[in-house]
Amino acid sequence: MTWQAIARKDFRDAVRSKWLWGLSAVFFGLFVGSAYLIGSGVQSNGNQPLTSEVFVPTLGNRVVALVVPIVAIVVAYSSIIGERESGSLKLLLSLPHSRQDVVAGKATGRSTVLALPVLVSMLLAAVVLAIYGIDVEPLKYLAFVGLTLLLGVVFVNLAVGVSAAASSNRRAMLGTVGLYVVLTMLWTQVRRVLLVFNDKLGLGWEQMTLVKYGLFIKYFNPVRAYESLVTRLYTDSVLGARLYGVPRMQQQIISQRLGEAPFYLSDWVVLAQFLLWLLVPVALGYLVFRESDL
Repeated sequence: MTWQAIARKDFRDAVRSKWLWGLSAVFFGLFVGSAYLIGSGVQSNGNQPLTSEVFVPTLGNRVVALVVPIVAIVVAYSSIIGERESGSLKLLLSLPHSRQDVVAGKATGRSTVLALPVLVSMLLAAVVLAIYGIDVEPLKYLAFVGLTLLLGVVFVNLAVGVSAAASSNRRAMLGTVGLYVVLTMLWTQVRRVLLVFNDKLGLGWEQMTLVKYGLFIKYFNPVRAYESLVTRLYTDSVLGARLYGVPRMQQQIISQRLGEAPFYLSDWVVLAQFLLWLLVPVALGYLVFRESDL
């Protein structure tokens, strides 16, 4: 296993090509800039002091969940197919590296390229918030940092998996962008498959049964799982976190009917659904890559 050598080379190449510095600028603007705007806004308006309870869910649900995945895809979509098309992949495999080493090394190297600027920017944002007197609860903020890093690595692994399975750079780009659109914008349509099954197969599910199964499917989406887990950091209600983004009136009706969140909507189950995306896409990509004729 020589994947560590491939990961180190990938990271050094990123530094030399100034990828790392460009990403640092993007995430510095996103995290530190947002912290500055919130902090300075509090002082100029004379409002009640804000806490990270406002900063983190707002940033996590509305901005980070869209920006981090698309940057991760840009970083990783050509990681393997780019070398395959240039011919350097054959040279790499002529050295004592297996195809498994290539996939693992690329996933680790590109994850490091993304994670380092995210981590530094988020820690600097916490400093800016503290300077403006905004209460940053350390454990909850660190959990937010950890979940955000995991979200980035999930999409890096997804893009590396597609890059390993694709036969051309163009197909890898279309595949990763298509998955991004489905996961960020079209997932509600996927959940509507339940309605089709219910109607066509005559399952006779009641409305509340459809709602419960729909929520379970909702969190097979890593973006939705991330948003709900971030929301959970600042609420005592598990069901409240699972119903984030649902109109308030519907939230009240569903909460009254369900009472408590069923086990398959618990934090651990949603976290497990989230973590599945760390391994499954890159493993599937490797299985295709292993059988490919280069």
